Amino acid sequence: MKTLILLIPLTISALAQEKTLDLTRPENYANQPVPAYITKDNTPAGNEITDLGATLGRVLFYDKRLSRNDTVSCSSCHNQQDGFGDTSTASTGVAGTTGRHSMRLINSRFSNEEKFFWDERAASVEDQATQPIQDHVEMGFSGADDDPSFSDLVVKLSAIEEYRVLFQGVFGDATVTEERVGKALAQFVRSIQSFDSKYDEGRTDRNDDQDFLNFTANENAGK
Repeated sequence: MKTLILLIPLTISALAQEKTLDLTRPENYANQPVPAYITKDNTPAGNEITDLGATLGRVLFYDKRLSRNDTVSCSSCHNQQDGFGDTSTASTGVAGTTGRHSMRLINSRFSNEEKFFWDERAASVEDQATQPIQDHVEMGFSGADDDPSFSDLVVKLSAIEEYRVLFQGVFGDATVTEERVGKALAQFVRSIQSFDSKYDEGRTDRNDDQDFLNFTANENAGK
């Protein structure tokens, strides 16, 4: 396995900084602690979260080279400092503003949704993950309106040594495909979790139908 220098964020800022990725010791994405009261898990068989797979997904998520003009990444509209969402009414892509607000991604793995996007056109996170890349306004690899196609992005990524090494490590060979990009991004998205809210603190020793000890009377009534 090879140690790489990749441009990915070290902090919640939008600025990328150099970081050494030691692929022999990746970050823990696959076995993060989950509270006992969480019983939902929408991870599909065949794309379970792995440390290397989510690492590849994270690199893709923050890489502006996934857009037509190298200016927009997934993280541009799903800002880490905003709960992996966007505070703007509409997000900004390579060709203007999007028609809808970017949803937050935290705890997607534990959601009840079975279809994705505002019009529910995607059947899975894997299917959803590559569609913004292929949107003319969002990231611009639509294959229409004089845009390059996703196959052009495949060629672009295949020429980058870091991606060849990462795809080899995750999938057993260096071949870049849309399906593999979608799987890696989905693994990273499902690895984004947060259980340190006031609700989570109260839920540790109470059921939802019981008053939380750390809630006010009004908060418990609202809950």
